[in-house]
Amino acid sequence: MSLLGQVRNAWRGLAPEQVRRMAQPVLAPLLEAHVRAQARKPHGAETLNGGPIRIVGYLSGSHGIAASARLAARAFESLGVPVERIDAAGAALTWSPQGPDPRPAAAWIFHLNPPELLAALGQMGPRRVIGPRYGYWAWELPNAPPQWLKDAAMVDEVWAPSRFVAASLAGARAPVRVVPHPLFLEDYDDVRPAPRRAAFQAVALFDFNSSQARKNPQGAIAAFAQAFGGDPDARLVIKTQNGGQHPDAMARLRAGAPANVEIIDAVWPYAEVLSVIAGADVLISLHRAEGFGLTPAEALALGTPVLATDWSGVTDFLDDEVALMVPAGRAPVEDPQGLYAGQSWAEPDIGYAAQALAGLRADPGRRAVLAAAGRRRVAERLSPQAWFTTLPDKVKAAAMRAAQGR
Repeated sequence: MSLLGQVRNAWRGLAPEQVRRMAQPVLAPLLEAHVRAQARKPHGAETLNGGPIRIVGYLSGSHGIAASARLAARAFESLGVPVERIDAAGAALTWSPQGPDPRPAAAWIFHLNPPELLAALGQMGPRRVIGPRYGYWAWELPNAPPQWLKDAAMVDEVWAPSRFVAASLAGARAPVRVVPHPLFLEDYDDVRPAPRRAAFQAVALFDFNSSQARKNPQGAIAAFAQAFGGDPDARLVIKTQNGGQHPDAMARLRAGAPANVEIIDAVWPYAEVLSVIAGADVLISLHRAEGFGLTPAEALALGTPVLATDWSGVTDFLDDEVALMVPAGRAPVEDPQGLYAGQSWAEPDIGYAAQALAGLRADPGRRAVLAAAGRRRVAERLSPQAWFTTLPDKVKAAAMRAAQGR
């Protein structure tokens, strides 16, 4: 057993639990520093050729970074590349000097932001994670946290889902590459649209745990109300989740919704969420910032027109040819939930958005044109084949070797 392991076992055996809890604020930074130091040492990135492609992420989660890991694994597999999945759900920063034997891989792809990556490496043992490491990171403001730039030294390359995120990581201690999320058009071909309850139906989606202020459902309500007033033949569904964890914010959102706006707070099966988007005439995303914008991308794949803020990650795949783009100014970040602070983000033009919604309702032909153009855009830029071309040459070569040897 290593010296660190002996110290850890002695501490657990001699110190009462209450004392350990009180000491945690002091010990946690020391543990973080130790994991970082171990993770930054050579790990076989330049010499290893064999082994599988391993993807580590919150594979069982219901949020965007979890979806990114699942999509990447599927994209490799759709191209004939075998993948090993490692679910990091519930990982907390610990240290296990008596962990499993070293596990070489042709590539380790961590769909975990730096704090979660640090926890996963601490549990796995960074010296046992042998082979090239890639960190897939998402951030939603113009400048990523300074610690993220330093923590890039734990991986050989950082992958960002958009040019916006890549720019936020300028100065990182590893190269940064844009690798978008892959989508599978066939997943959306058989989605059955939810029953309609109005002549014109709009939908907006967000998760309270991803910052209500950033997702800006109030902006969607304001634009919809300005466009249609209380018209019962126009309906907006706002699908959210985790509102129970933020009761005051949920109460304010409901209080500001007119009668033709329905707010549904629940965790739904993925197929049901897609069904609601497919049944809508437009998806509204008046976000203040997006690292990528997976929901608007999925709306394109479903053939549902998108109205979106013309700023941040969505602009890699949304433009006036495939969506209704809403101009936006800049405003200081104000996030009552405290998830974001400092810097600035977008403030979409609500009046412009209202006019665009009214125009879209009056022009079914425009909706059909946007639907067809959106699906073409997904095929061109977000298919697994297009996604594969964005990967580093060494990962593509390793993937092909793994595919040939399966």
